[in-house]
Amino acid sequence: MRLSITSVSLIMAITLPAQADTLRLLNWDAYLGTNAISQWQEQGHRIESVLIDNDETRDAVLLNSVDNQIDLAVIDETVSNRFGKEGRLVKVDETNVPSLANVEPFWRERCGNYAVPYLWGTLGIAYRSDIISKAPTSWKDLLEPSEALKGHISMMNDHIDMLAPALFAQGFSLNSETESELKQAFSALRRQASHVLTYEYPITYLGNSPNSDQLHMGMVYGGDQFTMNKKAGKENLWKYAVPEEGTVLWVDCLAVTSTSKNQALALKFMDFINQPDIAAKNAEELFFATPNAAAKKLLPAKFRDNPEVFPANEIINRSQLYRELSNPTIKLRLRITNAVVNIYESGKTH
Repeated sequence: MRLSITSVSLIMAITLPAQADTLRLLNWDAYLGTNAISQWQEQGHRIESVLIDNDETRDAVLLNSVDNQIDLAVIDETVSNRFGKEGRLVKVDETNVPSLANVEPFWRERCGNYAVPYLWGTLGIAYRSDIISKAPTSWKDLLEPSEALKGHISMMNDHIDMLAPALFAQGFSLNSETESELKQAFSALRRQASHVLTYEYPITYLGNSPNSDQLHMGMVYGGDQFTMNKKAGKENLWKYAVPEEGTVLWVDCLAVTSTSKNQALALKFMDFINQPDIAAKNAEELFFATPNAAAKKLLPAKFRDNPEVFPANEIINRSQLYRELSNPTIKLRLRITNAVVNIYESGKTH
């Protein structure tokens, strides 16, 4: 694990004494609204965020949830199903999380029986509108950057999402398990590596790096651009585009760990965050789409109709969903992403 805000935040959380009224949430940076936190505190409870910036770190922390004292975690749908089957998560339904009834059936099915849908969106490209006048239209704009963008792009260090642009650009499935296709994706990412500024999650990079102004285009989750604008202190600096080859339709799920000593309080928080008014304000503050049907009705029309938040049907129709991959494929993908990052780091030392 590289030393960043992620690892520092984790160390802080582990060394703090556990309290009966405090929950520890494994989460991405800036992914829980201040309004929700304040209203939870008004009920006499606290929540501490343990920050992660890639899926591998998240899974490693969850696999050792006892020592890391994790009560709740924001996870994706494949991890929800896999860890649920392994007994690492608490089963949820409308008996222990009544507000789950507010969530649309499609998203409930995606998160399964061991997690509650939290927020959803797409995968795409964020770009600096003051530097890039024309929105990117293809994943190749990121994979094969123009001369002006070389050394100014970011990618995600993740064995699923890092490969997505290369797979989409070549017309392959996001969930490809075909070795020849994955090797072609590796070739594209290997060529790209020398032009990458960072593989750190862009929101984390903008918050921590002294070179943050050098980031001009990056692979992000739809909605991240609004947080990136907040980090920059400017509205509409960062804009978002979904490439024409297609994208991912993702949902983040909220789960309670089976090792939590505060399971009752954690389930209460899950019920709290899915109350229509809380879920609506949280989605609006974070600029992400909510899977909560009752909450969506409370959102301003301008927000509901914003295609950067709620994608148009045309985009949804050319989106793919994550599915659980075989262990051999996961190992191959991990070898590919590790090799790409090693190539990148080797180039930085020369």
